[in-house]
Parts: sequence; structure tokens; C-alpha cells
Amino acid sequence: MNNDEQMRAGKVTAQAQYSRVNAAEFDSAELRAGPTLGQGLYLIVSGPTPRPDANIKLLPVLGDPAPEYRQIELAWEARAANDHDVSIDRGGSLGAERYEKSMPLSGLSGTKGIELVGANGTKKFNLTGH
Repeated sequence: MNNDEQMRAGKVTAQAQYSRVNAAEFDSAELRAGPTLGQGLYLIVSGPTPRPDANIKLLPVLGDPAPEYRQIELAWEARAANDHDVSIDRGGSLGAERYEKSMPLSGLSGTKGIELVGANGTKKFNLTGH
């Protein structure tokens, strides 16, 4: 079972759940090539919004200059009435709101890759090709 399937099954892939008060959950995370040649890799994350006015953010942790896996935290904050930064999908007949966020990874990788950290667990991406 891969990490996305584990997330859908409700299994946390980390030893313990993330403790950030405003951490957001994700149910899909993947790497994609940039929209034009030479733009490198992008992290694409999606999941349920914690509440209708939530602004989802991907926040790289920059304290350690060379970690094995650079952590990228998934967090939310209340969105201002005029803030249109987040893409929201109303999700069909159920009305559940979903988000999709992306971040270019150029210059953000650790020595081995990145680790997405959300409220429901973590997902590591090895970028070394091993």
C-alpha cells in the first residue's frame, strides 16, 4: 500500500501525528514537472479544507541548512474576505470544500529530498534517484 492509499485508508504514515495547532490534512501529495521546460519539480498537495475560510499554506522549515529531508509544513490560517490565494473545489453534491496547493522545489530539497508534514501524517519524497 503506497502513502496515498494509506492516507485514504486513514492510516497515519508517521510515528505520531503532527502537533502544529493549525496543521492541515492532506489526502494526496505528488511531484510534477513545472509547466514549462526547465522549471524543475513542484510539490502538489490537495485535501479537505479544515473550515470554509481557511487559507492553506505550504511552509518550508529553513532552520537546518542541510537536512536529509527538508520538511514542508502544511498549515492553514483564516482567510481575509478579499484573499483569493487558495483554489477551492466545492466537491459536487456534498458541498465539501477541498484545496489544491503547489510549491516549486528549486533550492528547497534536503540532501535526500523533502518531507511533507500535515495534521494526519507525513510523506517523504526521495529526490536523489536512489
